[in-house]
Amino acid sequence: MKKVLLAIAFVGLCSLSANAQFGKIKLDKAIGAATKTVQSFTLSDAEVIAYTDEYMEWMDAHNPLCSTDDEDAGKKEFADRLANIVSAVPADLAKQLHLDIQSYYVVDVNAFACANGDVRVLAGLMEIMTDDQILAVIGHEIGHVANKDSKDAFVAALRISALKDAVNAVGGNTVQTLTDSQLGELAEAMANSQYSQKQESAADDYGYEFLKKCGKDPSAMASSLGVLLQLQEEAGSPENSKFQQLFSSHPDLKKRIAALEKKK
Repeated sequence: MKKVLLAIAFVGLCSLSANAQFGKIKLDKAIGAATKTVQSFTLSDAEVIAYTDEYMEWMDAHNPLCSTDDEDAGKKEFADRLANIVSAVPADLAKQLHLDIQSYYVVDVNAFACANGDVRVLAGLMEIMTDDQILAVIGHEIGHVANKDSKDAFVAALRISALKDAVNAVGGNTVQTLTDSQLGELAEAMANSQYSQKQESAADDYGYEFLKKCGKDPSAMASSLGVLLQLQEEAGSPENSKFQQLFSSHPDLKKRIAALEKKK
């Protein structure tokens, strides 16, 4: 399975990011000056959702989605497993947040969520975590949606991408149709964005409570972070490894795990 996955690249986020949106949303200082020129533009919730829908349509078209009726046995296997995992998600919550949880057949250790409720779990992450740990990651991602972090991240990415021109050019409640290149630039901006430690901790807490609502052991939230911590430790010193960029922006995993374990 891993040999197959290694041949597939993930469009939109760095390969082997081991991120699962466990990084920080913090814009690069280098684009600070450019960002100030468009800080004033605002979008309604409906406009953000409309742009997010278009963005996710593009992402799904450029990455291999797994389906329960896929002819590819590998994709079907991941889709069937994920369907079984998310069957525990309360129906009222799924309806409230318009959740659409699917997997990409790629090697990256990652997951992400968008303001419209779309959650994507990458096969690389599924390969190294148990079902309950995967559900914990999903709960963490849903936390970013519920806490409006995903919306803020998306608007921040709009501000530093070519889409700001399209957004600024449209008045009222009209949403501009985006070009393929604009959507590609947005994907790059999203890949370079990071969440704050406060946002990550809040999403951890949400994931913990989410697991209880799903009838699962909430300790899986801490153990899912433990899997990422193990990856970090196996990589050796972050300063001297290829994982430096992956973990240098992470809020301290050990502290986050400790905070969750205090909830027991």
